[in-house]
This record gives sequence, structure tokens and C-alpha cells, in this order.
Amino acid sequence: MKKAPAAAQKNTADISSFRILKVLFSLLFALDKKYFFIIVSNSLSGSALSIFMIYIPLVFIQGYQAGWGLPHFVSALLLICLVRYLLLQTREWLKKQANIRSELFNEKVTQEFASKVMRLDYAKLEDTEVLDLKERALFPIVSYGGIYALWEWFTDLLAALITLLGVLTILLLFSYWFVLALLLLAIVNLILLKQFTLVMQEVQQTIIPINRRYGYYVNIATNQDFQKEFRIYGMNEILERKIEYFTLEMSSWLKNIYVAQAKAESKVAVVNGLTRFITYGYAAVRVLTSSFGSKIGLGQFTVIIGAAESFSASLMAGVKAVLQFIQYLHHLQPFARFMLLPEAGQQEGDLQPSAHESLTFEHVTFVYPGTDKVILDDISFTINRGEKISIVGLNNAGKSTIVKLICRLFEPTAGKILWNGADIRDYKYEAYLQQLSCVFQDFQLFPFSIFANIAPRRDESDQAARARVQEILAEVDLTDKISELPAGIDTKLDKSLYEDATDLSVGQKQKIAIARAICKEASLVILDEPTAALDPLTESEIYEHFNQLTRESTTIFI
Repeated sequence: MKKAPAAAQKNTADISSFRILKVLFSLLFALDKKYFFIIVSNSLSGSALSIFMIYIPLVFIQGYQAGWGLPHFVSALLLICLVRYLLLQTREWLKKQANIRSELFNEKVTQEFASKVMRLDYAKLEDTEVLDLKERALFPIVSYGGIYALWEWFTDLLAALITLLGVLTILLLFSYWFVLALLLLAIVNLILLKQFTLVMQEVQQTIIPINRRYGYYVNIATNQDFQKEFRIYGMNEILERKIEYFTLEMSSWLKNIYVAQAKAESKVAVVNGLTRFITYGYAAVRVLTSSFGSKIGLGQFTVIIGAAESFSASLMAGVKAVLQFIQYLHHLQPFARFMLLPEAGQQEGDLQPSAHESLTFEHVTFVYPGTDKVILDDISFTINRGEKISIVGLNNAGKSTIVKLICRLFEPTAGKILWNGADIRDYKYEAYLQQLSCVFQDFQLFPFSIFANIAPRRDESDQAARARVQEILAEVDLTDKISELPAGIDTKLDKSLYEDATDLSVGQKQKIAIARAICKEASLVILDEPTAALDPLTESEIYEHFNQLTRESTTIFI
């Protein structure tokens, strides 16, 4: 048996199974309470059908012994068929409802995960450990429906437990000692399966990161962004070797699983065979003699045999469900850890910010969370209203960090940032952000219309807003390009989502981002290397019209 490498062993559960369950049940009740009750009802219907089937032979045997005529047998048969039909239809309806609810629930989980990401403190999203946790948390959700599978196995587990309680009640009326013998044999089975569980946990610790890397490389192989390099530089050969390596690694570990599973199932089959031998033998003895208890009739014999078979089947189904449930619980441990991350609790006061008059850094120091790397060390400066300030420095000198501190994406480790003489944390958070407009170095456009990308908070039917967007597009020299599009400013971006969308050049996208910043009409505009992707002629044009574009706003140019 291979040993899991250190990297895999390090990723053992940091939170208990109870806390994982608490997170998942809280999510279930928060997103869809009815789904839980459908799960329980589905389990009850399955158990009711199993127990009902145990008693059917008893009815006909006792009827025969009581001298029933043909009308009685036909009536009993019709009644049994009707009840069984109703139970089956109820179960099928509940299963259908559960499938519908599970699909919707899985979509809601993905949406809630996205909302969680947006609620996190931005600084956490630049923490490599948090980013890695985010990827590991999302992987079982989108790759193989981890939460969906978990609740499927929970349904099977609940059905098995309810059925076991029912058949044990039947068997206890037959013999306490017989039930004790069945339970002892069941414990032997559990011990055997526990050993298999330990093997599975060790394998899963290794195979999940391997599978995640495999999926990453396969995604690269099909991603159009990489196709040019594949052809020009032959990078596909390296990628194919990577995929083949991880395929062989997964095959090796899967072989370990199958071997361990086969050994466990063989031992369990022996115990099950012994269980059936004892069941049939003891029940037959009770039919023939009263030496080991009062004699029973053939009808009771069939009930005992049916209950014992149902006990064995339900026990195995329950054990399998437990193993799978634990396995998926382990898969979802990163998801639970991520959902438990503290959310952004932005410090804010009651002040309403007025338009920018002065922005002051007062002995500000910033150290990245979780590191001792000092990015800014005791810096102080003031930017007054109407000034056009350029901040120049080497790469990684902290220029973009200044931008993020002003935008409250980061908080200073020491010192204060003052807006019109008051600490920015004393202002209402959302109101303060309304005073800022920023084009980030790694700006993003969204697969919405051009209008929505420039004026996201304005209604697309607002004619005044549409006219304003057209004015700004003219100022950034995009009127001709947009007018060529059939839908104009209503044209959507990203052709991978919309057939009638357009794909702009990098420079045109950057102009859209600048137009969005201007449209906000903030009192402080920040441009973090806004011309980085533009050609020299367009860059010169932006510089020449820079003051006009930002009008009366104070501007910080990185």
C-alpha cells in the first residue's frame, strides 16, 4: 500500500465532522427547508414499502390455514396490490421531487459560494492559502456534485436506519438471543468495513489533489487562450506528459481502492453467509420443535426469514451509505472551512463624506496579512482638491497597494488615512466609496452590455444616461467603433456567452474601463497604469486629453 505524501497528509481535516455537518445542515435549512422534509419523507416511504413486503406471505399463509375461499384470496390480493401501488407511487413522486429539489439546491449552493467570496474581506482574496482553500472547496461542488451526492447518501442512510428499527422490532418479538447474535455478526461486519474506511481516507487524501491538478491540465489543453503557444512552441507535448503522469497516478491509487474493497467485500460475504445460515437454521428449528422456544407457524417463519433478510440488506445498505457519507463529508471539508471564514466586517462610522478636499496618508504602514513583508513603511503625504498627482516607482514598490488602501480594499497596519481631515473609517462605508472611481491595473469588464459596463447603476431605458454614455464614448474615442455594432451600446461583451456579442481589443476594453470611471463622476479618480495595454499613439492621446477626461476631479495617476 502506498503511503500518502506529506503534502497530502498535511491536508487532513482541520475541523470536526460535527462542524462540517453543522455547516451543511445550516446551509440546507437556509437555502431550502422543504428539501430536508422531502429527504425524510422519501426515506420513510422506502422503509414502509420494505416492511410491508415482509408481511405479505404471512397474510396468504394464515388465510390458507384459516380456510379462505377464492373470493377472500382475491380481495386480499387486490388490497395488497393497491397498497403496494400507492406506496410505490408515493415513493416515486417523492424521489422525483427530491431530484428536482437537489438540482435546484446544487445551483443555490454554487450561488451562495459566489456570494460568500464577495462577502470576504478583499485582503483574504490575495492570501495564497485562502485562494488554495477556495479552489479545493469549489472542486467537489462543480466536479462531481459533492453536496448533491452527500444528501443522496444521507437519504439512503436514513432509510436503512428506519428499516432496521422496524425489522428489529419484529425480530425482538421472536427472540432476544437471536437478535443479539445478528447484532454481534453485524458488529464484525462493521469492524471489517471500518478497516476499508481507513484505507479509503488515506487514498482520498492523496487522490483529491492529484485529481484537481489533472482537471487543471485538461482544462488548459482545451482552453483557446493556450492554443497558439501549443502550436508555435510545442507546449502540448509537455502538457500531454503531465496529463499522462497524473492519469497513471490516479490509476495506481484507484487500484489500491479496488483491491481493498474486494478484500473487505469478500470477508463481509463470509459473515453474511454465516448470518443466513443461523437465521434459516434457527427459524426452521423453531418450526419443528419447542426446545429453543415456543413453536412458530409457517406464516411466522416467512416473516422471520423476511425480516432477517431485510435486516442484513438494510445493514449493508446502511454501512455502505455511512462509508459514502463519510467519504463525501471528507471531500466537503474544505468547503465547510471556506464557508466558516469570517466575512468582511468593514469598520464604519456615521459621517457622510463630502466631495474631496484633501486626502492624507498619516504615517501609514502596511504589512501583508500572515507575512512579515513590509510593503509601505511609515509614509505620509497629502493630495488636495483639483491636483493631478502621479505616483511613480519600481514594480512591487507598493503603488497599487496605495490604491487599494484608499479604496478600503486593504486596511493600514499602522497609521491613518484621512479624507477631508477625518479618518476614512469614520465615514459610512458605501457613501465613502461613492466618492471614488478607479481603473485598476487588472481591470475587468463583464459579459453585460457596453452600457451596463459603463453605467452599471443606471437603467438602460434612461435616455439621459444613454446620452451621457455616448458623450463619454466620444471623449475616449470609441464612438466610431461602437457605431459599427448593430446594437450599439446595447451590444453585449463576450462571444463565448452570446452569439451577437462583440470581442473588443485590449486597448478598446481599457477605454471602456476608463469611460466607466469617468461616468461615475466621483470627486477622486484613480488610474492604476491605465495606458499599460495601449499602443503608443493611443497612449499619447490619453495623456493629452487626461485633464479633460477627469474634469474637475482630483486625479491620482499610477
